[in-house]
Amino acid sequence: MATSAGRWSGATAQVSRAGSIRDRPIGAVTRHARLTGYLRAAAGLGSTSPLSFVWIGELAPDPPGSPEAGRRLRVRITAGRVAGSCEVELDPVEPDDVAGLSRRELQVLTLLACGLTNPDIAARLGVSRRTAATHVERVLGKLEVPSRAAAAALALDRELLALPLPGTSLGGLAPVGLLRLEAEVRGAADAMAPAPHRPRPLRRRPLVIGAVYPANSDSARDGQQMQRGAQLAVEEINRRGGIGGRLLEHLAVHADATRGAAIRAAVEQLVARDVDAITIGYTFERSRSGLAAQFGPASAAGCPLLHHSTSASAARLVADEPDRFGNVFQVCAQESAYGAGFLRTLNALRDSGRWSPRSRRLLVLDSADPDLTTFPAPALDTAERSGWQPAVDHISPLEPDWRAAVDRIHALDPAAVMIACFSAPQTARFLHRFRHTPTDALLYTLYSPSIPEFLEQAGPAAEDLLWATVTGRYNDRFGNEFGRRFRHRHHAEPGMSSAGIHYDIVHLLAATWSQCAAPHDFRLVNDLLRHRIHRGVNGSYHLGTANQTNLVYPDETADPSIAQAHLVYQIQAGQHRIIAPAPYPSAPFRPPAPEAARRPEAASRARRTHRRA
Repeated sequence: MATSAGRWSGATAQVSRAGSIRDRPIGAVTRHARLTGYLRAAAGLGSTSPLSFVWIGELAPDPPGSPEAGRRLRVRITAGRVAGSCEVELDPVEPDDVAGLSRRELQVLTLLACGLTNPDIAARLGVSRRTAATHVERVLGKLEVPSRAAAAALALDRELLALPLPGTSLGGLAPVGLLRLEAEVRGAADAMAPAPHRPRPLRRRPLVIGAVYPANSDSARDGQQMQRGAQLAVEEINRRGGIGGRLLEHLAVHADATRGAAIRAAVEQLVARDVDAITIGYTFERSRSGLAAQFGPASAAGCPLLHHSTSASAARLVADEPDRFGNVFQVCAQESAYGAGFLRTLNALRDSGRWSPRSRRLLVLDSADPDLTTFPAPALDTAERSGWQPAVDHISPLEPDWRAAVDRIHALDPAAVMIACFSAPQTARFLHRFRHTPTDALLYTLYSPSIPEFLEQAGPAAEDLLWATVTGRYNDRFGNEFGRRFRHRHHAEPGMSSAGIHYDIVHLLAATWSQCAAPHDFRLVNDLLRHRIHRGVNGSYHLGTANQTNLVYPDETADPSIAQAHLVYQIQAGQHRIIAPAPYPSAPFRPPAPEAARRPEAASRARRTHRRA
């Protein structure tokens, strides 16, 4: 073959009515056996209209190092001077000549130009609908066009349609242009005859929300609350007709929240099921690398992932790597917010005179896992500036030693104790042990009492307990109406946190999809999630911060319309009552009864134990 400056200059050929091929340079065309079949078929069609396509089929091997090695070919076919013959031009194709489109993307563009929908494209390529949608999105991006129609027009104008056509059948495609040539090669022209027109019912694929709920023993009941809240939201939306004619589908997977590998496997399973969004309850493995592995399958697919792990590691991961994890949203505050809320509550009670601390000593039983820290260094500084003498001990997040913890409380005799335990059964065990040999310390714990079974597990030992959550159900019209509907649907109490937040997540996704003409366009959906504000039963959601983590009121913002309130409850007469922050209280703080008055025999045991120690 002739070359110019190391570049193949192309080839020409003449194809007779009988199918013989004369090419120049000799062998430049005839050595590509499958391509010659298309050229002979073109001569047999006898079309007077020129045809042009990019050949992406098999080519005969090129000598190593030859300038044409590995290139695609542009094929132009025109009618020959002799009736029934054709003339062919072959030219090498550089990536820039096809807008940088890959072989697969050229196939997708060709099918798109034929009028196929994403599900049809997926079927012909043997890929998932989600993968087909991703290919279409990338094609539009590389062509820099806003719509499928514009892409089809550009493909014709720039001769970007490609052969051979993928798929085992050509049924339903109109026998024109390149499709007629493809059908002639396959001997399937008759199968392409247009079928009589019949109106097709409009059927749109449901929007699928894949959800990962905790299944480990201490968290399974909380996972049940999450699932029931989400189910209620899905049912309500579907009764109203869904979203733009699409129903919602809820696909639940259960995994051990204490094992990052189990969470990752569940996310992989949902991605493989072609879901439109993924929600996760929480995970106890919250290191940066652990979270990156768990979120990784969803981030590779690009689908929105919403979770409520109250994780500072997750917030930093998204802020530091927005290109990779821009699809990950944390729909409540970081766990480090809990320390600020504890101090704000104590200071407000002390300064208002509603509580008279016995000393300035505080004890924080924080997680021994550094990725679950609830009382970070800034909280220590704040405590000292507020006149407290804080001490921080560390407990196992999964199997705390409550005997040692209670002994430490007796030894330090603090005015208040914060217990950073997120397990309802474990928190109940602590209370039973503490009430057996109590002190008059004000007890303050986190999140775990939100689970309905907690009051049954703790019994009277929970009375007067203070507890906080950065995502709790409000005691207002929204929250109370949700509670009524939940009880009617599930014949059970919704709890104070998890059911509400997963109900809100579904409605947040639904509101976002309702503004999006293409819910499979993950980039658009993720961008809309960053820009909307949603008011739910657990407060307001605004995920447009750099770390895509919801704000907490009043510790991170003074504007409750873009945040969830850091709610503090007190258990009074066996009921959860919000006591802070304003304007959300449903009852005033009630000073705990002295332990001696509550249980004289327990106080006596405590004094004897302390004297022996």
